[in-house]
Amino acid sequence: MYFNQLETKAATPAQALPSEKRGKIYADVPLNYFSNIDELKNYVVELKKLGVNVLLILPHFKPSFSPYVVADYEQPCSLFGSWEQFTEFTAFVESLGIDRMIDIPFNHADWNCAHLQREWYKEYKNNGIEAGADDEDADGNRIHVNWGAFILDNSIKELQDYWLEKVIFPHIEKRHVNAIRIDAAWGLDPDGLKRIVQETKKRYPNVWFLTENLGMAPLIKLAKSGIEAGADRFFNNMYWYNGGLYVPTDVYTLYKRSNGVPTSTIYASHDTLMPAMKAYSRLRSNDIKGMNNKAIVRLFVQYENIHSLNQLEEPVQKEVIAQMKLDFALSALMSTDLMFVAGSEKALFEANNVCNSTPDDFKKGIESDLPNFMQDTLNIKASSEIFNCEGVVIPFGLWKLDQAGVRGFVKTAKNGKQAFVAVNNSDNTINVKLPKRIRKAQKGYLHTAGDIAEITIPESIDLPALSVVVISC
Repeated sequence: MYFNQLETKAATPAQALPSEKRGKIYADVPLNYFSNIDELKNYVVELKKLGVNVLLILPHFKPSFSPYVVADYEQPCSLFGSWEQFTEFTAFVESLGIDRMIDIPFNHADWNCAHLQREWYKEYKNNGIEAGADDEDADGNRIHVNWGAFILDNSIKELQDYWLEKVIFPHIEKRHVNAIRIDAAWGLDPDGLKRIVQETKKRYPNVWFLTENLGMAPLIKLAKSGIEAGADRFFNNMYWYNGGLYVPTDVYTLYKRSNGVPTSTIYASHDTLMPAMKAYSRLRSNDIKGMNNKAIVRLFVQYENIHSLNQLEEPVQKEVIAQMKLDFALSALMSTDLMFVAGSEKALFEANNVCNSTPDDFKKGIESDLPNFMQDTLNIKASSEIFNCEGVVIPFGLWKLDQAGVRGFVKTAKNGKQAFVAVNNSDNTINVKLPKRIRKAQKGYLHTAGDIAEITIPESIDLPALSVVVISC
């Protein structure tokens, strides 16, 4: 990590906060990347070294044609084979000091899912309702995408009891699980969701819930039922921020309405562009103007047949890695928590396909110093409370894909602590005037990979090309 030269007193080694004061660092791990449990274990050890403290595995139940179309909630997928093997794996993860989070699709299941009664499906007398959502295709047309699963009616107490007694409680009591992600939480019956969360917490106070509330609509609408149910953590929408006002306003609304409930910034997940493709898009911004994510994938993967950064020339690979580092620094230091999908650190180019990706796809990454940079950045995150709490985040600078220059944010926490994080993705040194609220502090701290140094806050700084500056005050 390269930091601009500021006048500082002697730097001292940064001390990590106690674990209970640090945010959650989630690794979103698709199981189809691994051919056996030993491979998965070895990868979890790598994640631990990076700084991961929550292992989020995609639905591990017996799938129909997708992990999110469950055929049997009482049987594990073929990777684990039996609950005994699953339990041995989660015990191993626990021994590393990592939380074990399972992902439960409460909203939908295979029409012939074992153990689910037919009357638990919505409109079951009329052949059910297929789950889906409005979306946009690669040409910008509004379409409706069906998921191949059928919607469940979670207002039914008997179904809630099934989730509690047959799915959630056994995983906590017998299988070392201590955290639960609720897929598509906004679509659940609010009272049913509240009962599921509260009954679980009543019996197991140490278990915590993350409710999925993503979507390009005001987050508070999607998060409302989860907040009222007592969920502990949420996602925010900063992943999509490309220079407009909508998403920062969205995140601010969630912050105010939820009273600062911890949120996670998404560097990557299993259903978004991989950071490598997003970074390459910035390098190819002239070719992709006006394109949405699906069109970008179509251009690079389908038309240009790019499936790995290995197919690109080495100088281009290095440029992509440099851009990925800048994106990671902004993502990691923005909110309480951070999430990235397995393979991000290996610069995988194609997003995981939960139906079709294989261990061979996981091997298409490249070797680089990106994992070291991620580890260094997470060490910075672990060193100060301002990087492990919510606050008012005000983005500044050039965030659009076709703009090269400085971008970043100022974050202000309830206790008055502040952070200034900025990156320069151009090829030139740029002088950056610090925001007034940061300058008013007069004294602050400059954070580097392993050190922290007291500084006098300057009026401006020279930010070299492809560099990051992190200041707290």
